[in-house]
Amino acid sequence: MRHVSLAVGILAAVSLFAGGFGCSKEPPAPQPVVKRQAPMPEAKAPSAPAAEASAKKVEQVALYDPRGKRDPFVSFIKVEERRKAGSDTLALPPLQRYDLGELKFVGVIWTKTGARGLVEDAEGKGYSVTVGTRIGRSGGVVRRITGKEILVREEFVGSRGEKIMRESGIQFTTAGGK
Repeated sequence: MRHVSLAVGILAAVSLFAGGFGCSKEPPAPQPVVKRQAPMPEAKAPSAPAAEASAKKVEQVALYDPRGKRDPFVSFIKVEERRKAGSDTLALPPLQRYDLGELKFVGVIWTKTGARGLVEDAEGKGYSVTVGTRIGRSGGVVRRITGKEILVREEFVGSRGEKIMRESGIQFTTAGGK
């Protein structure tokens, strides 16, 4: 027991001694900042400012090269390309911009007033057509809608100037593409 109390006493003395030298010191104060005025530039000869001005003019020349870069002030929509494609095509309704072969017949809606055919264009946009709707580039008109096809009557002007009537159909397309 005597050895234990001696050991506890020694440990207490060492901890008090170490605590006295530990963290009690304050950090030194920072050095005060002294502000001084900048030295005045020396007066130069009159010929020196002319040479210095020409040197500054050379430094101020812009080095931007716009070649190969898009002009940020020009519209990013190419108007010229749309004009070349045909401005008359843009004025037409969407169903009259496509040939009949580009349109897919994907469904029928039966209503009280009659059948409505669901047609999808090459971009995947869907349209509803009824009897009498103009469809196709050739000025075709929907004549009849059945569960299997849409019948379209197209009028052409032949090479001799005569009117040619042609009946064509858009077949129903299932999910498999047939």
